[in-house]
Amino acid sequence: MEAKDEKIDISTILASAIHESKNQVGTLLYQLQSLKDAISNNDANQKKIILIEESLKKLNDEWVEYLYLYRLASDGYDLHVDTFLLDEFLDDQVFALQPSAKAKNLELDYACDPSLTGTFDERLMTAVVSTAVYNALRFAKTKIRISATQKTDYLVISVEDDGQGFNLSDDQPEAFLEGNTGLGLYFAELSATAHVIDEVKGFIKKESSLSLGGANLSVYLPQPSADQTLSFK
Repeated sequence: MEAKDEKIDISTILASAIHESKNQVGTLLYQLQSLKDAISNNDANQKKIILIEESLKKLNDEWVEYLYLYRLASDGYDLHVDTFLLDEFLDDQVFALQPSAKAKNLELDYACDPSLTGTFDERLMTAVVSTAVYNALRFAKTKIRISATQKTDYLVISVEDDGQGFNLSDDQPEAFLEGNTGLGLYFAELSATAHVIDEVKGFIKKESSLSLGGANLSVYLPQPSADQTLSFK
């Protein structure tokens, strides 16, 4: 009797392994927090613990990014869009990422019109912003800024730094948002293009920062007009 040839779905196995690894990192972060609380702020090991904690947080966010990336690439992710006040959204991002910036002696702030609202998938954009900021931490000299503006029919969320900026030629590989994995820029692009209104897709732009002088990654997300039916895909 001939054995049936069964194809192994390696992508699903990897996604499950990533999910389990993310849970393990979460456990380590909880244990590290307990250790940090047990020692005084003046302890010489406090700074080392903070650096380890921030590295684990970055790793945890990368696992989240990989899971979203897998679902986006395999059409297994359904967008959950809502309308948000950008001032609150950006404030939440800065609050979550501020410890990582302080660990590297960098300033992190945000800027937007207090009344600006936008419609998008909050989970995806949170992951995109954190990925961009973590990578900007590698290039910034003193400062990183997250901002949001409205440009025609697009909401634009940008992450800028005061580093050396983009210096790419046709024969030079991408450097920004690549980190150690090479998936950061791809993830940002997939997340942007997943936002679609009447066949108008989101996109990303790599530019020079006019305010800080370094690099600027901008995510353009199409927005519904007042008489338009919301039809995100």
